[in-house]
Amino acid sequence: MKYLKYNLLVLVVAFLSMGLTSCSDTDPIYVHSDNLITAMQCCADRYSGAAKINGTILEYDSEGNLLEGDFTPEQAAGGSGVIEFIVPLESRTEFDLTSVYLRVTGLPYDAVIYPSLTYGRHNILVDAENPDGLVIAVQAGTGEVRKYRIMGVYAQ
Repeated sequence: MKYLKYNLLVLVVAFLSMGLTSCSDTDPIYVHSDNLITAMQCCADRYSGAAKINGTILEYDSEGNLLEGDFTPEQAAGGSGVIEFIVPLESRTEFDLTSVYLRVTGLPYDAVIYPSLTYGRHNILVDAENPDGLVIAVQAGTGEVRKYRIMGVYAQ
């Protein structure tokens, strides 16, 4: 009986200490303000052996000026981005731009993309019915949001 009371006391103290420390604020060292996409791939299907095309990323500042070369996230803050996928016309049967998978790399772990690119196929073909392609938002861990237009076209 003595050991049961002791174990119960230790268990209560452990739960109380977990409850008091689990509600602490996030350490600012682990929160990222970066919401820039550094690389995106367009894939014909989910399998790793599938054909892939890398997108060309154009970044714009808050005034609509194209950012070229090396720039900082602070210079890009408040702006937007365009990601272009130019598919050769002869690959049209392999890449149906109305139904592709998209993969993003290079985002910090606390950035979130809306709508999610994780599930399902996406229509990125720019045509009369879909002049904007696909518009997504990337929210940084600090809450800043950056919008991207993902555009796919067939070219010769």
